Amino acid sequence: MAVLFQGRRTPGEISGRYWLFRRVMILLGRIFLGFEIVGEERAPRDGPLVVAANHHRFFDPVFVCMAVPRRLQWMAKKELFVPPFRGLFYFIGSFPVDREGGGRAAIREGLKFLASGWALGIFPEGTRQKEGSSGEAKSGVVMLATRGDAQVLPVFVGPIPGPLARLRGERFRTYVGDPIRLDSGLRGRAAYRDAADEVLRAIYALPEKNGKA
Repeated sequence: MAVLFQGRRTPGEISGRYWLFRRVMILLGRIFLGFEIVGEERAPRDGPLVVAANHHRFFDPVFVCMAVPRRLQWMAKKELFVPPFRGLFYFIGSFPVDREGGGRAAIREGLKFLASGWALGIFPEGTRQKEGSSGEAKSGVVMLATRGDAQVLPVFVGPIPGPLARLRGERFRTYVGDPIRLDSGLRGRAAYRDAADEVLRAIYALPEKNGKA
């Protein structure tokens, strides 16, 4: 399994190239989409962290990277690592997950990152959902957070307004919530699933909670 940056940088360290990429993407997002980050200051600046977000679009990992001021490592299905997007996924810190293999190797790699103090990005629903709908939460986010002694940072990526919506003043907002500390004593499939459902509800509640739905 190929993993980017392992052993090259200290946890969360942002290279000049990545910093420039993030700033340029934020600037372009603001100009063309009215991009706005709500709650960026809530993201812990150091320590192990699981960044959990909703997933509706192919480029959601980029949008989450724009919203969270940490260098993230992403778990992504291996089928995405094909030209011309392979380079982009490696650049934003992704490593391939073999779903057919049960994802055990990916969990091990994720726990290694957390043990070293990294921020790990994950989509609790596992795959993209239709805009305006949500899927079923997988237990991986809870397993990683509890075994890796990490907080969970909920992030909601809002809908992208079309040209007419932009003329009406609508903005593309991404919401960062308060970190969640899960009970380290959780055990069993049912307990993991209930906790994962709570995380997913916290993600989708962010727009209403911040009064900018």
